[in-house]
Amino acid sequence: MRIIFLFIFLPNVLAAQVGMEQWRLHVPNKQAIDLVADGNIIFAAFNNGVFEYDLTVNESSMWDNVNGLSDISISCLGYEPITKSVFIGYRNGNLDQLRGSNITNIPGIALAPIQGDKNVYKIVQHNGFIYCASGVGIVKIDPVKSEVKDSYYPTNGNEPILDIAFRGDSIFALSETRVFRGFLQNPGLADPAQWTVDSRVPVLSDANFSYKEIESIDNDLYLQKNSILYSSDSVFRITNTGLSFASPTLGFSVEIKGIGQIENRLVVNSDGVSIIYNSNDTYFNVFNNYGFSSNVNANKIIQLGGNYWLADSKFGLVKNINSSNSERIGFEGPPRSDFFAMDWKNGTLAVVPGGIEGIVPVYTQPGIYFFKDEVWTSKSKEDQLLWQGNPTHDHISVSINPKDKNQVATGTYSEFGLSIVHVDGIVTDTFTNVNSTLVKSSSGWYLISDLQYDKSGNLWLLNGFTTEPLKLKTADNQWYSFPIGSLAVNKQSRKMILDNNENIWMSINNVGLFGFNPGDDITDPSDDKKISLTTGEGNGGLPSKEVTAIAVDLDNEIWIGTDNGFAVLYNADGVFDATAGNFDAQRIKLDFDGNVEFVLGETYITDIEVDGGNRKWIGTFGAGVILLSPDGLEILKQFNVANSPLISNNIVDMKIDQNTGEIFIITDKGLVSFRSDASLGTENYDNVEIFPNPARPEFDGPITIQGIKDDSDVRITDVAGNLVFKTTSNGGTATWNGLTVAGERASTGVFPHLDGTQ
Repeated sequence: MRIIFLFIFLPNVLAAQVGMEQWRLHVPNKQAIDLVADGNIIFAAFNNGVFEYDLTVNESSMWDNVNGLSDISISCLGYEPITKSVFIGYRNGNLDQLRGSNITNIPGIALAPIQGDKNVYKIVQHNGFIYCASGVGIVKIDPVKSEVKDSYYPTNGNEPILDIAFRGDSIFALSETRVFRGFLQNPGLADPAQWTVDSRVPVLSDANFSYKEIESIDNDLYLQKNSILYSSDSVFRITNTGLSFASPTLGFSVEIKGIGQIENRLVVNSDGVSIIYNSNDTYFNVFNNYGFSSNVNANKIIQLGGNYWLADSKFGLVKNINSSNSERIGFEGPPRSDFFAMDWKNGTLAVVPGGIEGIVPVYTQPGIYFFKDEVWTSKSKEDQLLWQGNPTHDHISVSINPKDKNQVATGTYSEFGLSIVHVDGIVTDTFTNVNSTLVKSSSGWYLISDLQYDKSGNLWLLNGFTTEPLKLKTADNQWYSFPIGSLAVNKQSRKMILDNNENIWMSINNVGLFGFNPGDDITDPSDDKKISLTTGEGNGGLPSKEVTAIAVDLDNEIWIGTDNGFAVLYNADGVFDATAGNFDAQRIKLDFDGNVEFVLGETYITDIEVDGGNRKWIGTFGAGVILLSPDGLEILKQFNVANSPLISNNIVDMKIDQNTGEIFIITDKGLVSFRSDASLGTENYDNVEIFPNPARPEFDGPITIQGIKDDSDVRITDVAGNLVFKTTSNGGTATWNGLTVAGERASTGVFPHLDGTQ
């Protein structure tokens, strides 16, 4: 078959969702941490990025580790007005200086040769310098030279410094138990002996109480004291003789998040309300209603452009217009940073944010997130009637119905087992032991560790800690249970997948892999077939009984990941009729100078995904993401925190958008994605995409041809018919690096022929 396209190098570039071989970080947009302003530009810190919003032109952008920031897990922001610099502190001690469009990393704290806490708790500017309160002490930064000027150790490393305040000729350093005082002109502040404990502030010895923040306003110092008892926090004014309550309303029944100042007025942020106080402790302004919600949870408030701006832990960046009218200033992203498992079908990514630690749920409340047409939406317990008032939490498994792309099933590890959710609507159905064959564990929870729809819209579920862990909800809502073997009875279940012939493969904790063939009639147990694989030759040949990942490739081979490497079951259909000892999985071996080694050795594998080119994406615990060739004999790529924007080497789950090749990666620190050079092939060449098209002459990224048949032979010629480039597609995607077959840069011009044959 022959197809013809115009491929022209001109000055415009058509934007793709994310460029080929490019990364993006999916920053949660409802958990704002801190705020600073530079003129009419606001910078709001979120966990993994800094949102920049220009009030003058209503334009915004995101700074993250993909486009310039040196790190993730942001802890705080600071601003230095002389250099007009935004300083970004991280929990690991790293520090970035953002000045205009330039970012300079200042890693002094992160690289300090000490163990333990290096968190940057607070960034304070004073007299042209930046002071960082951190786990190692106080670090003074020269913002002009972007370097560490000095370091002070008031606690001699025994306690972190949580905050800093300045008054007169003194610097005050706050730890959890006391306030230290030093004189700014003292050149010996690096010596702990040069600091004194402020005798006006009681030293705390009761572990139920701790100091959290200190603030200097005019000639007064204010101190926040927190209690582990709910609503028992308080704010004090430090007087010449000791402490006094800053306001009668702050001496009791308040859960305080932090204190600050606006125009020399004290600001107290607490759960449900934020208050700005006059100097006589009367109310100047109260924030307890956004208009769209009465739940105010501000971490920081600033005033700019005639409005107040709040960094809210539930709504992100909020612009307050008046006492009952506010608006969210958002960006596209998931609502929160909780991610555990995913599914993708038909252009929709479904993500569930639950969790499980060992055999115990972690009680994460949010329900489910969707990413569709580049827009994130969510369904939460608060906005779904069938979840409200019910003990549903820890959604840990999810599957999209291939017969109805708007129908999604999600299973929990809670007292409320299964929910059916409409992508654009509501939770439509819920199931427990009252209306299904689901069974609770002895602890009182339903463990729906995995689930998956088959091609007919039947839903298969893995219900752990039961005698018959495999459950089926048919498309017409009939329920069935199936035993899969005595070794699986009342055990913790893990993963499940359906192969290309709809056999079901399941892993049971510390037992191995189980296969189930439902026969011609899924409701008739007489034609069922079962198999179990464990370790040892003749028993399954698995590298470990701990099967942590299962994948089916395009050849219907079963790739089995464990905590000790992986193996492949090459004859998935034949094993059900194989005699004992003839159904072992095989480990892939390589010969290095006579030494035989297993591919990936003893790597702890957390997930395996297969792309449109039949290549294997291996998620690991500790080693990032590894891409193997279709046969597993070659490592094609390896991504980790050192060589890529991957934010953690600990991978929780992965899923591939098979239309575009973008692979979504859940890590223990957030969600990232990478657009690979493979996608599923199409049945014809009717919807081919080429991007960027047109491309600029200086463009040096890969040029992508997508939406073609599997393993197409792609040839690009010039207007005279001379061959410029040729390649074979990875599934339905081919890429061109802009070079000729001779390795030279292709001349600028028109390349009108792209032949696709199979």
